[in-house]
Amino acid sequence: AAPPELEFFAYGEDGRLSGRIRLDASRISDILNAYDEYLLLDVLATSYTDRTELRLPEILVRRDELLLVHASGPRGDEKLRMRTVERGMTMKLGRYLVSGNVHAPRGVDPFIDFRHRREMVPLTDAVIEFNSPDGPIFEVADTVVVNRTLVDWVRPLEAGATWAEGVYARPLRPADR
Repeated sequence: AAPPELEFFAYGEDGRLSGRIRLDASRISDILNAYDEYLLLDVLATSYTDRTELRLPEILVRRDELLLVHASGPRGDEKLRMRTVERGMTMKLGRYLVSGNVHAPRGVDPFIDFRHRREMVPLTDAVIEFNSPDGPIFEVADTVVVNRTLVDWVRPLEAGATWAEGVYARPLRPADR
């Protein structure tokens, strides 16, 4: 039997891809870390530059072309999960400002853990902010997987920052954009 397929939504430097990917591991983050390339099916590629959309039956995408991916599908084997500590972080990846929680083992500094993880790192309760040709975009996701190797910078999420009505209750500095 063919492996199940998951919805796949990814962000690149110049646009977004949506389609499906075959799940041959327990979680999407496992697939993203296991391979350098991914075969996407029934793809819609959307360009930020000229707003064009291109439909393709399939496309092969390299990991180094993906800045972040919406995580979907199963969360993995519950018996293999370990207790972690959440730490809010904000990071910049190209045009995207991403805020969310990184999970690290108890007693381990989440920032040190983040720097030593595999390439694709999940963030929970995430918000993605970026400018599109139509203006600022704010998207919320239960989990996104960021390409740690393409992060421009990372810092703690400011204490007390909360997501409400499309913006974080903290001002974004001009350098953040």
